[in-house]
Amino acid sequence: MECRAFSGVCRCMKARKEGIAIWRLDEKRYAISVDQVIRYVGSQEECQRRAEILLPKDSRKEQDNALTRACQLC
Repeated sequence: MECRAFSGVCRCMKARKEGIAIWRLDEKRYAISVDQVIRYVGSQEECQRRAEILLPKDSRKEQDNALTRACQLC
């Protein structure tokens, strides 16, 4: 794998998704953050669904189910 630097930053390295949290913004809006950066704002149910996709799973079956649910929405 070749690493290409852009402005002195190596783009080939990826950090693990850690620190996933759901924040309540007001009565109807919630936000999901990854490493303290807001990534999505929407309903509580949608934020919970996205958090389930991002969280590491112990079971391959759970990952497959989350992927199937995500594909159905596309």
